[in-house]
Amino acid sequence: MKKILISLSIIGAVAAVAIGATTAFFSDTETSTGNTFTAGSIDLKVDSVAHFNRMVCTLGTNPATYTWQPETGFNPDSSHYPQPGTPCEGTWTETDLGAQKFFNLVDLKPGDEGEDTLSLHVYDNDAWGKMTITGVTDTGNTCKEPEIGLTADADCIGKNPGDTELDGELRENTKFSFWLDQGAIPGFQNRPQTPTADPQEGDNIWQPATEPFLSGAIPLGFNQATLCPTTGAPWWCANIRDGIIEIAPEEHKLWEALAAVRATSNCPIGTPVDGHTNYDVCHGLAVDGRLVGSATYYFGMAWQIPYTVGNEAQSDGFTGDLKFEVVQHRNNPGYGF
Repeated sequence: MKKILISLSIIGAVAAVAIGATTAFFSDTETSTGNTFTAGSIDLKVDSVAHFNRMVCTLGTNPATYTWQPETGFNPDSSHYPQPGTPCEGTWTETDLGAQKFFNLVDLKPGDEGEDTLSLHVYDNDAWGKMTITGVTDTGNTCKEPEIGLTADADCIGKNPGDTELDGELRENTKFSFWLDQGAIPGFQNRPQTPTADPQEGDNIWQPATEPFLSGAIPLGFNQATLCPTTGAPWWCANIRDGIIEIAPEEHKLWEALAAVRATSNCPIGTPVDGHTNYDVCHGLAVDGRLVGSATYYFGMAWQIPYTVGNEAQSDGFTGDLKFEVVQHRNNPGYGF
């Protein structure tokens, strides 16, 4: 019996060993390495082409300087201002703004007119955009003899030539307009990226039937009969809608204007609400007015000094800062800047 018990205990020990050996469970391990959070980016670039009295500020090749050159089809005579080949500012390729000036003009006269076609490029992400005009200064410089005694120039009445004139009259008499230079096809096809490019897009000419003025352009009762001659009238006589630059800061919310453009454009049924149409009709025109990250937006800024402006504006001047800002669209429903 003792021998049997010993034998059983040995079996039991073996059994225990056998049971212990079965505890190696099936298993598998998956490891995700290098988890990364990377912030997106938004980058705004601006380019510009300046026009003045049917001349275009153009970059030459030898030497590589900017000079006024005639618009296509225009042949200026020796009395035209400015003359071909004279230095100019207001044109540059896509860049971050710094010392660039859209307008830097001197020796202006009643009847002068010009335009700047600028384009905004928002890279990588959609964004809300706005334009502000700040730092406006209105200078009269000194009183000129023709200004003395004019009721329109209160700063110079009863003064002598050369006396300081605190407040000028040029700003109040320079009319500006600002429109979306999208051409005949709604939105921005951004030639030459597509064979369906719009040749009137960004051409510096306002097409009344298809290019809306942006909100904030205030009509001031522009009178063609009195401000434009019967012959040789500049292009703006037929179509300009004018307003002035105010001394107080101005803020123009581009999304409000672009949303209104989308609402009044004949976009095909099914056009994406976010404005991404692969450069087809209504590309860049989102229902909420955002700047679409893949679009190039062309804007026209025209100015003119009417023929009726008199001696009160002689030697006067004004300056101002034009600023464009963008901020992320996603997760920012309140247009927070």
